[in-house]
Amino acid sequence: VNDPSRVKVATMYPWSDMNHSKNGLTLEQHVKNGNYLGGVNGGIYVNGGHWGGRPKGLVVSEGEIQMNEPEPGDVMIGFNEDNILVIKAIGDMTEAEVEQLVLDERIRDAVTFKDEMTKDNNHFAQLIINGKPREITGSGSGANPRTAIGQRADGSVLLLVTDGRGASGHLGATAADLLNIMLEYEAVNAANLDGGSS
Repeated sequence: VNDPSRVKVATMYPWSDMNHSKNGLTLEQHVKNGNYLGGVNGGIYVNGGHWGGRPKGLVVSEGEIQMNEPEPGDVMIGFNEDNILVIKAIGDMTEAEVEQLVLDERIRDAVTFKDEMTKDNNHFAQLIINGKPREITGSGSGANPRTAIGQRADGSVLLLVTDGRGASGHLGATAADLLNIMLEYEAVNAANLDGGSS
């Protein structure tokens, strides 16, 4: 996407009651409702049978904070008003600190994804920060379907989506795969938006 101002976060705010089944919207419905050219999934959500009616962490859409419930491991992935991709760990912040960060950094659109490295979990959100690739250790939850975003020095936005688990003959991508592809396409900042079972 040559013009980063065209990359937006679409949501179904206000959030639905998760006690009902199938109360989320499909990606196709979001694209159609917003009259967008295309769309990718992003961010972590409450799992209601894989119908994501309510997100977790932080959600900002068109400058409005729609969700602000930071949890350990959360990483904000979004654009500021200068259309620069901002990737920042917020898992140790309070709601008030996150709100101030959104104001100070002038965040216009953002979601969160998990970044945690324990013996049981390897989730990687932050892939490249200011041109420096992170060191990937472990399998990064293995080869899975993935969605990632990156931004080049010229401002253009890279969006990457992979199938996985044998769908259409694709095994999926590991965190290292995402990082290497983003480096190949000269991303200076890049993050994993979603992946795995979601």
